[in-house]
Amino acid sequence: MKSILTTIAQPSNLTKRVVFYYWLKKYSSTWLAMPWLLLVLTTLAVQFCLGFQYNSNDTTTIYLQVARACAYALLLILSLLWLPVMRHGLAALRRSRWTSWLPLTHAKNIHRWLGHVLLIASLIHGSCYLLYFNSLEAPFMATLLGEEADLVRSMKTTMYEFVSEDESIDDVIDWIALGMPESMYHDKIRPIMQEDCTKCHSTSSTMTYAIPSLSLSHYNDVMSLSESGIWSRQFRINFCGIVMLLLVIALWITSLDVVRKNYHHIFQHVHKFGYLMILLALLHIPRYNWLILPCIILVIEYIFSHYVRIYYDQDATLSKVNDSIMTLTLPRPAKFKIQSGHYLQLRIPGLKRFEWHDFSLTGQRSDEDVIRLKIKVQGDWTQKLYDRFRSIKVNQQALSYLEHNEEFQEESLEKDQTVLKVDIRGPFASPAAHMPKNDQWVMIAGGIGITPFLGFMHAFLSNKQQVKQFHLIWLLRDSSLLTWLKPFITSPILGGHIHIYLTKSGNSPLPDWLKLHSQSNLLIKQQRPDLSHVFHHLDEFYHSKQSIKNNNNKEYSLKLSKPHCFVCGPLGLTKTVTKLCQSMGWSVSVEQF
Repeated sequence: MKSILTTIAQPSNLTKRVVFYYWLKKYSSTWLAMPWLLLVLTTLAVQFCLGFQYNSNDTTTIYLQVARACAYALLLILSLLWLPVMRHGLAALRRSRWTSWLPLTHAKNIHRWLGHVLLIASLIHGSCYLLYFNSLEAPFMATLLGEEADLVRSMKTTMYEFVSEDESIDDVIDWIALGMPESMYHDKIRPIMQEDCTKCHSTSSTMTYAIPSLSLSHYNDVMSLSESGIWSRQFRINFCGIVMLLLVIALWITSLDVVRKNYHHIFQHVHKFGYLMILLALLHIPRYNWLILPCIILVIEYIFSHYVRIYYDQDATLSKVNDSIMTLTLPRPAKFKIQSGHYLQLRIPGLKRFEWHDFSLTGQRSDEDVIRLKIKVQGDWTQKLYDRFRSIKVNQQALSYLEHNEEFQEESLEKDQTVLKVDIRGPFASPAAHMPKNDQWVMIAGGIGITPFLGFMHAFLSNKQQVKQFHLIWLLRDSSLLTWLKPFITSPILGGHIHIYLTKSGNSPLPDWLKLHSQSNLLIKQQRPDLSHVFHHLDEFYHSKQSIKNNNNKEYSLKLSKPHCFVCGPLGLTKTVTKLCQSMGWSVSVEQF
């Protein structure tokens, strides 16, 4: 009896395989990014080992080895850190055929974690070098400030292994003390350099540890490394390193969620010091080969961001939708192409002029010559914009009263809007840009998170023969926003299912036009949804075989596969949806600014 119970209690190999299969299915999107993560981790480990394997003489300590190991790892981190936040580069990749092979969905998370690793490695690198300086015979501050000539310091410490005789160091010290005469260089110093240094320090060196960029073959080369104080190479490296460390700490602190959300303008201004950090890195790092390609990409990105696809002083109209939502409308510039799944960046002169903000485009629609942006008041910048809108309206009302010298007419208040100047740049491809590559979609929107999905639905209306299967689930508080869906509800979209959840208690009655167009594929509930229950029904739906009709009543039979889920809305909603999609093995893309 005991053996039977034991057998029952132990899971069979088949059960284990099934459990393992569903575990892989649950985290399928994560596994797709694993090869890239392993590649980065492996390269970091190799770089760390290369830097750690260094032993010059008795002055070499564990502090120097760890400092060099972190320096080698930092070269890779600095090369990769900028790539996930280059908007034009990401937009180009999202439009390319390589989209499905790259972890673009995790771009922001990759940048965030690289930032954490950068801070940790920088702190270890800097602190270990300071501990190493303190272990040397020379006074700590003298080493830190480069009071001894670079050449002499190197021959006494890190390069001591390659110095044939101690008297050679004394000869170099005497030569520097005498003012570095060229005749003495040719008589005494040049033979020392040829014997001890130029095997590695020459432009033609092929040694394993060759440093062609730091040549010691000629008089001017040796003289340049014989400076001390603020003109020394040691002072430049140490000073730039300390400033870079302070910048990394400032960048990391301002990137924290609590700072970025409440003080977004500080976050943006401090991150502009990233360009200064690149300049300091070029002055701090002896070898540039790791940074050449990233710097070229960064220059191209900078040119595009500041001189290409940027439009200044555009006339825009700001309209009030309700107490928390506004609409900004402006004529589309001639070279600005409105595309579904894209977004632009907006800034308003006079309202923190140098602060850019991302807004989704509604995509293809009948009035393509107009750009419409939906703005929700949910931060300091949008609040200032809303306050400015109200102040402008008050001034307009006062001016109108003075001009007419009579009661302000109520009809002039009916159109609650004002005109202002804005700057825009873009468009950029968002994670939703590759939606057309999928046949089955699940779109989850919270509030104005419906914006990126409206463009694709407008595209459906313009192509009535296109067979697509999608579910739109929209959570909103204000029923007046339902007018945004009126074109799609009054003109049913092929294969579309729209689920609307009005989450605010005591919501206003549904509009009359909505009551007149009640359909089987339209569900409206005045409650908060149980998303796990909703996703359970969606999973059952996509495991079944469906028949749908187009506008010509022609029936299509669709064998559905796993859908791709796109979510745009508050952070809590995106996290919940992401977990549910992972549990079902669905691919998920999050659009959140």
